[in-house]
Amino acid sequence: MDSGAPQGSWTHSHEEDQGDILVYRPTHSYQFPPARGRDTLVFGEQGELTEHTPGPDDRSRAASGSWQALGMNRLRLEGTPSRVIEIVEHTPDILKIRKV
Repeated sequence: MDSGAPQGSWTHSHEEDQGDILVYRPTHSYQFPPARGRDTLVFGEQGELTEHTPGPDDRSRAASGSWQALGMNRLRLEGTPSRVIEIVEHTPDILKIRKV
């Protein structure tokens, strides 16, 4: 696995979370079960990051930020809030992360 971020749009599949491992699936190709709202991370090639979170009325709200590779499969996500994540698994069909 390279030390960069996965590219494209990844949506939280909270039904698949395992303990402290958060599971994300490709936003546009995975069939998610119904939910009131889901978090989505959109990673750009040049370090851009857009986070979509459900608002109080369940409509998605976008916040812009950036990501920075730290090495050892870790990324710093700068946004609201800023945090470090570890990429546990990344394939075209799944992204598993752990908050550090």
